[in-house]
Amino acid sequence: MSAKEKNSIELFLMDLNFRDWVISPKPETERYWKTWLKNNPDKKAEFLLAKELIQKIEFKQNQVSDERYEEIFEKTLLGQKSKYAHSNTRLIKKLDFRYFWRVASIFVAVAFISGLYFSRKIDNADKSKVQIGTIVKNNDAGRKSQIYLPDGTIVWLNSKSSIEYDQHFSGDKRLVKLKGEAYFDVAKDQSKKFIVQTSSFAVTTIGTQFNVNAFKNSDRHQVALAEGKVMVRRIAKRNKNDQKVYLDPGQSLSVFKSSGQMVQGSFDPRKVLSWRDGIIYFEDATFNEVVEVLQRWYGKRFIIKNGEKSGVWQFSSEFNNETLENVMQTISYSKNFEYTIEGETVNIIF
Repeated sequence: MSAKEKNSIELFLMDLNFRDWVISPKPETERYWKTWLKNNPDKKAEFLLAKELIQKIEFKQNQVSDERYEEIFEKTLLGQKSKYAHSNTRLIKKLDFRYFWRVASIFVAVAFISGLYFSRKIDNADKSKVQIGTIVKNNDAGRKSQIYLPDGTIVWLNSKSSIEYDQHFSGDKRLVKLKGEAYFDVAKDQSKKFIVQTSSFAVTTIGTQFNVNAFKNSDRHQVALAEGKVMVRRIAKRNKNDQKVYLDPGQSLSVFKSSGQMVQGSFDPRKVLSWRDGIIYFEDATFNEVVEVLQRWYGKRFIIKNGEKSGVWQFSSEFNNETLENVMQTISYSKNFEYTIEGETVNIIF
């Protein structure tokens, strides 16, 4: 088994969405992972092995009192009484006791995989790194994940995106550095502000839900607030003052890197938030925007031939957990081009 295959298995085991689907499948997650497998047939062996490992590691649920429940969680999983125990209560209430045993069992599986296949030398290709108290979570193109932060905050991390944060959130703030796109359901903590920092701005709150889109190659970075209240501070260039904007639910703020312009307005939840449910939403998208989204979404490389003949694009459509083949059929019919999908490469011919 190659290092790439071993890495792939470990990533499946550590993916909360994947584990939840295996343990408790629902129609929407069933559809998502079946579609994912159709789009990534080369990863079928690792996919099935990871699924089998998770299915084999099930523990019986013990009924315990609320007091004992808290005690076991703190002592067994946290190792000691945590100053964040109060903010973790929200997460504890959402997940039953059996879930934590499942999580523990997955770590056993990961340890098994590591001991069976890996040497003691750390693989540089590992996508989850811990460095001097800092944790980095990175999704390659074609993969999305759900991440639980130390304070109970839940993060949906999009494809080709990464977050970096302190493993204990020590200090007087909870700082998360983001590249790409993520949706945050922030655990409330009046004593410690939660800050999401991108290359363009910093979003500050004490507990709320919002989406941040800040891909490196995009000129526009956006914050969209689903509930609560946030303060957005533009990270100014030299000799310029920082600008602050406060958002209410349903409002968004776009910051344009090239000009520094800030535009406040409302947003369409279907367009901004639907990616979490496996939905691709295009509205008057240009050709380059369509290609960029599909490359990130499906993890394929697009090669364009005779692109100068593509003409002026304004493409609008919605794809709900569709295979790449179905998406390409729809777009090619609408925009009159041919295509081939060959392994990791998609060729578009005008």
